Amino acid sequence: MYTPTMLRPVMLLVVTACVAMGNAQNPTPGAALATTQIAPAATACPATATLDQLASAIDAAITGPANKDRTCFRQLFLPEARLAPFSPKTLTTRILTVDDWITAVAKNGDEVVSEHQIKYETESFGHIAHLWSTYQTSLAGKPLARGINSIQAIYDGKEWKIFGILWEAENATDQIPAQYLP
Repeated sequence: MYTPTMLRPVMLLVVTACVAMGNAQNPTPGAALATTQIAPAATACPATATLDQLASAIDAAITGPANKDRTCFRQLFLPEARLAPFSPKTLTTRILTVDDWITAVAKNGDEVVSEHQIKYETESFGHIAHLWSTYQTSLAGKPLARGINSIQAIYDGKEWKIFGILWEAENATDQIPAQYLP
């Protein structure tokens, strides 16, 4: 038979275990600091306070190893943004999310992708803008394509964000007109 004196050590052990379990689930601030790892510094992305900065930021976010960190690329877009390459052969577009585009490009691994807006014109009203942009891309230093981007952007009071990009690459039938070349 158990006496009160015998139960004290058992009760003390149970209470201690409960307190320890509670602290493991809700650690004290000091304990959290001891086990928290410092996250790497956030990637510094180019500013997009102007449309010129937005055009430069697009190039910077695309250019580099195909499988590079795309944090800055993602930050250029509104969450609901879409990218849509147009195919003149089928007269269709393929609608991509930002992540769809990143996944497709990343398949090229360490190969360096480069894109440059070689000429662009902008039109804006209030908080919306359109960039009509002639681009040139290369993969691993070899020219891949050039064409026209139709970029829609929205200004949130601090920076321009991309709402959507529709593009068509130049082909034998549809050459870029001289007025859109530098």
